[in-house]
Amino acid sequence: MPATLHFDWDLPEGALREPFAQDLVDTIKREATLRLFAEGKISSGYAAKMLGMPRQEFLDLAGERHIPLTTYGPGDLAAETAVLDQFVRDRRTE
Repeated sequence: MPATLHFDWDLPEGALREPFAQDLVDTIKREATLRLFAEGKISSGYAAKMLGMPRQEFLDLAGERHIPLTTYGPGDLAAETAVLDQFVRDRRTE
């Protein structure tokens, strides 16, 4: 079940006049969503859904921010290389 975040934030009088208020809310949502994605807490599909945009648009946004779409841990490169090596060997025997 998704969690809902609510918070109070005291701002100067008149600071939330439109269109600034909606822009501020959109910016906070976008930045929080990008952070959740960057930290591996949510998938790109879920992030796109949270922001109401197509997944490719979210991936483009993450790319503009230089947020990696995948992360590799220790040993991941060796595992990927082993799969590729096996693929090459299999292709040679065909």
